[in-house]
Amino acid sequence: MAATIKDIAGKTGLGLATISKYLNGGNVLPENREAIERAVAELNYSPNSFARGLKTRRSKAIGVVLPEIHNAAFTAILTEMEYVLKREDYAIVISDCHNDKAKEIESVAFLLSKNVDGVISVPLSRSGRHLEAALAQGVPVLLLDRLIPKLAGQVDSISIDNVKISKEAVQLLTAKGHRRIGLVTGQRGTFTSDGRRRGYCEALEAAGIPVDNALISHVEYTVEGGIVGYKALAAKNPDMTAVFATNHYTTMGVLMAIREARQRIPSDISVLGFDAMDWLQIVEPKLTIVEQPMREMGRIAAEILLKRLGENGEKGAKQAIVLSAKLNIGKSIKKL
Repeated sequence: MAATIKDIAGKTGLGLATISKYLNGGNVLPENREAIERAVAELNYSPNSFARGLKTRRSKAIGVVLPEIHNAAFTAILTEMEYVLKREDYAIVISDCHNDKAKEIESVAFLLSKNVDGVISVPLSRSGRHLEAALAQGVPVLLLDRLIPKLAGQVDSISIDNVKISKEAVQLLTAKGHRRIGLVTGQRGTFTSDGRRRGYCEALEAAGIPVDNALISHVEYTVEGGIVGYKALAAKNPDMTAVFATNHYTTMGVLMAIREARQRIPSDISVLGFDAMDWLQIVEPKLTIVEQPMREMGRIAAEILLKRLGENGEKGAKQAIVLSAKLNIGKSIKKL
């Protein structure tokens, strides 16, 4: 039979209130802590987190809402997030909304029904409607990767400076003499794709190059989107000398379309990609790529929520953290 808190009391001679306080993260006298820890080890005691949650109204779980769970870009974020949270005895409950804004609302409702202590959202919607219930209940919310401007000051957030890194990336192309630069990016209205398009435009303007909408393709952030986007640009712009894909799936699609067209990189077309995924190590020549600080994003997100959920509950101003991405220089850009 599993040991209970009463067994710990019998072994230590301490009151149930003291033992319960310790097991729920409270401070007790050092000698009492040592006695409890010794008894826990000897009895092989494992707390019933579900029962404890009913009493404390804490589930020791963080809900994470993702646009699509199979997106490899989120793997590093979730891995680091789970590592940090697990050290504090928190679990992650993930809900995939399948790139559907209606399901995004359902996902948050589902997580709240499980009494999660906090919600991390990589939002599809820029209205923030899916988070209204969580905010109304006082559940800490953190936005990851994508921001919702109307919620500024109401929630914590972590993002990268999409405009800055995209401008820096495209300036690498213009510095090497490229003027006809294609852009394969996400749909309009998506926080990341809007920022990356803006950076692209700013880089062209800084180089005195007019922005040509015929060189911009808005697609779904998928491999197929990258294939379709590149083929459309190549068909309309036979003079295109370089292409910038702003997502790891579209980068893969662009590379596949280039291979299908029997073009060579960089002699026929220069390529700039996004997200330093492991599979890129087999691509020849080595791709010049934007690398996002995924693990750092996951770690910081977990740390912020843990502070919000701590014994004293961090009540300070909401944090809006903007991280820097970096360019990994390869051999996929030709000097004209």
